[in-house]
Amino acid sequence: MKEKSDRTALGTVTSRQCPLCGHHEIGYVTEDGQFHPLRPGTAIRVLEGADLVPPSGRDKEVQRVIEVGHEPAYRVWLPEPLRRERKLRLRYGVMVREPLMGGVMSATVYQLAYLEKLRNLIEKEEDIPIPILLDRFFTAPHLASGNAAEIVEAMWHELEEIKRPVWLMEAWLERQDEESLAELIAPRSREELSGEPAGDQALTKELEALSLEAFLETLES
Repeated sequence: MKEKSDRTALGTVTSRQCPLCGHHEIGYVTEDGQFHPLRPGTAIRVLEGADLVPPSGRDKEVQRVIEVGHEPAYRVWLPEPLRRERKLRLRYGVMVREPLMGGVMSATVYQLAYLEKLRNLIEKEEDIPIPILLDRFFTAPHLASGNAAEIVEAMWHELEEIKRPVWLMEAWLERQDEESLAELIAPRSREELSGEPAGDQALTKELEALSLEAFLETLES
């Protein structure tokens, strides 16, 4: 008889394409971004009222956002050098759910936070219709179909401009060298980032006041 384990893990049920054979498999993503396939006999724990986050594999496929329960705790995150430039703060700054981060930022967690940021911007946009904004910036008004999560999914699949900040941040998180930093802040140099760095409180206020239009403007060179 198998010994019962007391270890539990909080995760989000998702699906992915297996990197080895290509078939689709169901599993869960834990707080550190690791995917674990569900097999017959796997014990799971269901938390009523728990917050689920949009799962996203490293293959850049975005799944449907499902959220239930109360508001989770968030903390703002942005690499220190980027805090000196407002445009970079608005482009790359994210609010991260505390349980996901666990004190260490990863590429997967950053992507989750970035997608949630984009969804929130779409949901709160009231002044300008989303199709007009997507037509103005990308000539793609057709992507503004469905709810906010569906629009984010369509934008992620179709627009490289939307993916690029995540790709660049993933490279910086992996290497954390001057070359990857230069790509993040291009066309400016590190020496040109001479402003006072924004603290967490100031950065949080900037992100809370950010509109979808203002964010899309930061993606332009």
